[in-house]
Amino acid sequence: MSRLNSLSTAAIKAMYSSETEESLIMLLTISDPDPALTPLRLADGFTGRLEALTTDQDIIYGVTSRTLDYVFIPMQITLPSEQDTGMGQCSLVIKYAAPEAIELVRTRLTKPTKVLLELVLSGSPNTVEVSFSDFYITSVTYNADQISFDLNMISFNREPFPCFNFTPGYFPGLF
Repeated sequence: MSRLNSLSTAAIKAMYSSETEESLIMLLTISDPDPALTPLRLADGFTGRLEALTTDQDIIYGVTSRTLDYVFIPMQITLPSEQDTGMGQCSLVIKYAAPEAIELVRTRLTKPTKVLLELVLSGSPNTVEVSFSDFYITSVTYNADQISFDLNMISFNREPFPCFNFTPGYFPGLF
């Protein structure tokens, strides 16, 4: 069964209606392999100001979902296709290429970085409509306008099974 088939009627209405009071918001969590670092949380829409992150100089908008703050940054995502022949691939384009964002990409994305995509409604951000987990950032490109990520799942189809050949070097007791 498709994950998108499990969407609520309000989410389907938000996706396909030309005018609706609800909007579908994507929440993006980028988890660093180092557990000491706080995950980066972004959203492609906002429901209001994030008071915990707002300072006297900066007003920050975003979404609070399940007591976690997601900062609003314009982005575009291509969700994975659900196919029988293999795993889908995601692509994510963040329309924010400031020097601090580029520095974050250079310093924190040196190891395989796990990504969690969740879709919520603007009226009920604590209820996750659909979740795409187990994606990893496999490549990053950037220019003056945007940062592009390719997201893939780990493919076990190419891994050999069993991992060893039954040769005298590995299994001398058999020979």
